[in-house]
Amino acid sequence: MLLVRARRVTRALPQAVVCRAAAARVWGVEVLHHPGAGQPLELITPEGLEIPGCVTHAGVLPTADVTLHDGIRVTTPARTAFDCAHWLPRAEAVVVLDQFLRRGVDLGPLWHRTLSGRARDVLTLADRRAASPRESWVRVMLADCGLPRPATQLRVALPGGRHACLDLGWEAYKVAVEYDGREHHATPADRRHDSLRRAELRDLGWRIVVAGPDVIPGRAADLLEVVANALIERGWQPGPEGMVRILARIRATRRPRTSRRGRSYG
Repeated sequence: MLLVRARRVTRALPQAVVCRAAAARVWGVEVLHHPGAGQPLELITPEGLEIPGCVTHAGVLPTADVTLHDGIRVTTPARTAFDCAHWLPRAEAVVVLDQFLRRGVDLGPLWHRTLSGRARDVLTLADRRAASPRESWVRVMLADCGLPRPATQLRVALPGGRHACLDLGWEAYKVAVEYDGREHHATPADRRHDSLRRAELRDLGWRIVVAGPDVIPGRAADLLEVVANALIERGWQPGPEGMVRILARIRATRRPRTSRRGRSYG
């Protein structure tokens, strides 16, 4: 278990500090990885001291960037976010930053530190309103495809003074993407509630695209294609260059599959 190893190593080596994605997990932040990516214990040590079973990075951190959490020497939440913005793949970094923002971590001061263009881009994409890590990942996929940036947790008025809160949406085009994770949409009552709610939204002219838990990574191309077509049908104009980018991204994302059963987009 990562926390046990982190506690053991940092107690044995006072100069070692847990950092990057491993630090995010120490803080209880979920880190989504590309398939096949491992989850090593990452450490910052003077001169990159080699530690068996760990990935080490050479460096000496400012005292203000290091703290003790649950018996583990680890980078502070703000420093962890800073490192993840620089070193994690784009979507993974946004997932982490969204969660830190949601927990109340102030990322504003990071803009005053030395940031790469890539890290600034990640900070720009971060959104405290994201409700789940996979919802964050879907939002980044849509942005990387060249689609307009959706609003998060978009409130839509329903009859009788009620409101629906859509995960991701474009109010101007009445198109929304809802991520149905297993943890919140598993029971028959949950599914019945979702079905009635979405029927009301469709009666109001909304196109609801539902992404199931298998969307990452296996069905990402399908999702991008359906959402892009829905936006274009509703009047969004990407232009020739934008269309080329969208098609290229869909092709790059698509993977051969033997079956298309269980498609949940519509």
